[in-house]
Amino acid sequence: MNASKPYRKRHEELKRWKVNRAVVTFRNLFHKLMHQYKVYEPGNSKVKTKALMETARTMRREHQWENTQKCVGHILGIDVGDVFQNRAELNVIGLHRQFWNGIDFKVMDNSLLATSIVVTDRYDNAMKSNGTLVYEGQGGNPNVGRNVSLIDQTLKGGNLALKNSMQTRSPVRVILKVCEKFDGEFSNTGNDSHYSYVYDGLYLVDTMKIERGRFGKLVFKFTLNRILGQPETCVSLKDHGEASRQLASFTPRKKHKLKGCVAQKEVVRIKDLSNGGEKFSVRVVTSSDCVQLPTSFDYVVNNIYSNKFKQEILCGCDCADGCVDKESCVCFRKNGSRMPNDCNKRLASDMESSLTYECGPSCKCCSSCINRVTQHGIQFQLEIFLTELKGWGVRTRSFIPSGSFVCEYIGEVSDYMEARWRLDDDYIFHMGVGKVFINAGKCGNIGRFLNHSCSPNLCVKDVMYDHKDKSLPHKMMFAVRDIAAGRELTYDYNVSNGKLIKCKSNSCYCGTPECNGQIYI
Repeated sequence: MNASKPYRKRHEELKRWKVNRAVVTFRNLFHKLMHQYKVYEPGNSKVKTKALMETARTMRREHQWENTQKCVGHILGIDVGDVFQNRAELNVIGLHRQFWNGIDFKVMDNSLLATSIVVTDRYDNAMKSNGTLVYEGQGGNPNVGRNVSLIDQTLKGGNLALKNSMQTRSPVRVILKVCEKFDGEFSNTGNDSHYSYVYDGLYLVDTMKIERGRFGKLVFKFTLNRILGQPETCVSLKDHGEASRQLASFTPRKKHKLKGCVAQKEVVRIKDLSNGGEKFSVRVVTSSDCVQLPTSFDYVVNNIYSNKFKQEILCGCDCADGCVDKESCVCFRKNGSRMPNDCNKRLASDMESSLTYECGPSCKCCSSCINRVTQHGIQFQLEIFLTELKGWGVRTRSFIPSGSFVCEYIGEVSDYMEARWRLDDDYIFHMGVGKVFINAGKCGNIGRFLNHSCSPNLCVKDVMYDHKDKSLPHKMMFAVRDIAAGRELTYDYNVSNGKLIKCKSNSCYCGTPECNGQIYI
């Protein structure tokens, strides 16, 4: 018995990880499809639904769904209080296998048993603060579709399954559809809001009765009570009394979270950490119950070089046409007669070399030249946030296409003799050439907050444009794949053309399938 406990715990952790991976995969693909649909189908009000369904279908074809067999009771890998963004996610992880219907069920011993229900305000559902739910049966409700007939509900399908669950005392999973307004409060109404789905745990069906509904037709009313001893969820429910026919409003209670998937309510602590230095403001956000701020430092947008470094100006091109005539461009020839960026100013896929040359101050081409990308600063809305386990991190507020320049790692550039007395700082970046370091401890930019990942979405490229010393390249971060809005930005601290020296901890918490548990290997 004792020997089986560690195995059971590892099995539960593995399932939790698989569920988390499925949700992350779903959201990444969904955001990518949404971007494509908005480009090719502007103005289509059904784009979101189309993208959700296509994402779910694609993952099913690729066998990326979890918990594919319906079951009664808790789902391994899903905790009470976990929050999900839409009904499609519930299907992908196996919590509720109905895209549109509120009652899910399965056949057991030639009988239908309810497995889960979704509580929304489209039916006359009522929740009480003591954990009692009055749930209206399905059918005959014009609020759920255009062509629904206004008829009496019948004892079949989901309604029959709930009755059988009542008679067999079989538990039913309950998922609450909640509406989080932009001010952080939860309710079931309001236009300026975002819906989420909270797993509220297991309930037992205690009674069933038939009465006239609000449309004058016969409806089933099921009374369910929450099984005691379960964790409280992230919402509490206001008691509207015995006569209430409205779904209760929701207010924060205890915060539960599916790791890497669910964000708590956040507030902006600093509107622009760069103080106007960047093209886009760099804001700092934390959860509403956290007042921690980043350690003080000077935000700079260019490297600060030690006086020991004598930089010779890089010879530039004489192009007057924006380097359209590549064959006559000096910078083009420096890159092996290949342009490092495509027509969208994104990293060319065939540029395998880590060192590239851009047109710079000594070039005669215009500032909009296709080969001037990284020297204009950040081009996307980025923000600094407090992660769960890794301290501060950086995430994007907008979609970043693959190959796009994201930011530079900036700080004080010095040699080993100057840097050694500060090697205990947490922001030392080894150039990868000789004994040259970038120290972003006292002076730096948003790059100092980027975290490590064993499966990063950024890569480091060495870029030259303002001088010819190859031991002092600019360390530029590029997207290696499409990055959806809201995703954390990460790179591999073990890159061959540079290495971030971290002394506090070697433990990795990136949570990716490729994670080996250590940053430095």
